[in-house]
Amino acid sequence: MNQLELRKCLSSNIKKRRKIYAFTQEKLAEETGLSAQTINDIEGCRTWVSDKSIIRIAEALHTSPAELLMPSDSNIDSDRINLFRLKRDLQESVNRQIEEIILKYLNSSK
Repeated sequence: MNQLELRKCLSSNIKKRRKIYAFTQEKLAEETGLSAQTINDIEGCRTWVSDKSIIRIAEALHTSPAELLMPSDSNIDSDRINLFRLKRDLQESVNRQIEEIILKYLNSSK
């Protein structure tokens, strides 16, 4: 596999995983410490990244650097993704409930 093919695999796998986890490029940038422009350039095959950046992206997308570099995304573990989504949805639900309780308390103390 030449460098261009490797860059295309990385680009495609990052974009697919980012969408599975419902991350925007800005959210992935925030999670990795990279800029949103860098994420955009990686996904657009316009730049290559350091090993450290690949590791940070892989961690943010709950995968390994090797999986990001594989030619196919068939390696995505659907159970892990479903658990991640469940955890995220539960966190959002709990946060909404806490906000509602706080608002009720604030409104009742006026």
